[in-house]
Amino acid sequence: MINFSEKLDSEHRRRVNAAEGRESGAETAKEDKEKEELKKAAARERAERTSREIQSTRKRMQNIMANMQQVIKAVQAIRQQLDLTEPDENIPSVARDRRTLESLQKKLNSLSGQLNNLRAALLQEELGEARQRHSDWSEERLRQEAERLVGARLKKLGLERQK
Repeated sequence: MINFSEKLDSEHRRRVNAAEGRESGAETAKEDKEKEELKKAAARERAERTSREIQSTRKRMQNIMANMQQVIKAVQAIRQQLDLTEPDENIPSVARDRRTLESLQKKLNSLSGQLNNLRAALLQEELGEARQRHSDWSEERLRQEAERLVGARLKKLGLERQK
């Protein structure tokens, strides 16, 4: 009788332990999935922030170049009226704008590099997801699908493929 009771208790403890193990495994999987989602969201956020900064920098550069052209035309018109023949490089505001443009071009190059790094990270994430969703696809097809998804996301942000 004691053996039967001990076996019953032993079986009950084993079942409880197994159930706790399954629950623990499910919680761990859920936490891992949440961490992955947070990583993906952070990468998307960085890409969006970088794309907004790139667009802002490009717009600023366009405005500066338009302003430079207007200043050069105005100075040329004044010089023509006064019969002066100095080169346009001597205009202080134009020289300052050129320095600003050079600085913005460096910033744009840096941001483009960051965007390329983010693009590569997004591509790896999409490739991993595509492998999980389409385990029967070839590696080339998986890569094409990941490229398409990342390209669509960048296009949605107003950026074409940056290389």
